[in-house]
Amino acid sequence: MADNLYDIDSAMNMIKEEIIRELSESVSKQNKNTYYSQASSKNLSFSDKISD
Repeated sequence: MADNLYDIDSAMNMIKEEIIRELSESVSKQNKNTYYSQASSKNLSFSDKISD
């Protein structure tokens, strides 16, 4: 029984680590896209911003 609990715990930890890694990558990509979007909009002139 203890072996099964250890195996289950190990498997759950691996799943948790994978989910955290995927979330971290997703947030990182989202932040990068937001940064590029903000940076590119700062380069527009005032008249260009109004027409968007």
